[in-house]
Amino acid sequence: MCELFGLCSAEKVNCNEILGTFFSHGETNPDGWGLALFDGNSANIEKEPISAAESVYLKHRLTDEITEDVLLAHIRKASKGGLEYKNCHPFKKRDASGRLWTLIHNGTIFQSELVDAYIGKQHGGTDSERILYYLMDQVDAAIAKKGGELTDKERFDTVNQVIRDITPENKVNLLIYDGDLFYAHTNFYETLFRLQKGDTLIVSTKPLSDDPAWEKVPMSTPLAYRKGKLVFEAEQHPYEFIDKEPRDSEYNKPL
Repeated sequence: MCELFGLCSAEKVNCNEILGTFFSHGETNPDGWGLALFDGNSANIEKEPISAAESVYLKHRLTDEITEDVLLAHIRKASKGGLEYKNCHPFKKRDASGRLWTLIHNGTIFQSELVDAYIGKQHGGTDSERILYYLMDQVDAAIAKKGGELTDKERFDTVNQVIRDITPENKVNLLIYDGDLFYAHTNFYETLFRLQKGDTLIVSTKPLSDDPAWEKVPMSTPLAYRKGKLVFEAEQHPYEFIDKEPRDSEYNKPL
């Protein structure tokens, strides 16, 4: 499994310290790292197919001030796809209206004809990138059906339906940003947490401090935030992933 980090805030906040803590987990997630910073409808993505703990570039990058209101970061432990740049998260793609979507994923698509249909069509070899391709096709279909750009609620409903389509029998922890809404979803026991401090939301695979305000993200419930505040919450779906291994296995031990 990989680890996810996301920030969504009404104000720009300094992220250097918490990113340093997050990327220090690269020793146990050694197959790549990535960082997405946003400016309007564009994203600057920096990533490498090496451990964050061993990256000279990242070490120097974190000495520069990183002050953002939205940010996505990822450290990879490969389950599908080789150790290549094109398989490192985040992934980004534009929909038919020109809106940029950026996605990071933690988990595995064990079986999904909908997602596997993009094998051979994507740039890399990960199931995570295929999720983004499927999502974009569903967004584009909704745009075509409407005959124009989707509202925020229509985008949320599309993301919610895509999650319901792909989660049965699969591990699907997602953080997605569409230039307006910041989406979060988990369907796997204690593998996504959130910290709310005023108008600043932090979401991470593991709590990154001893702050008692860290709490589990609601299970199997797609959420969308804007400027650090929850704006949409879907009904809980029934597709929690239950690992066949004991709860103290590699993927289920308490965080």
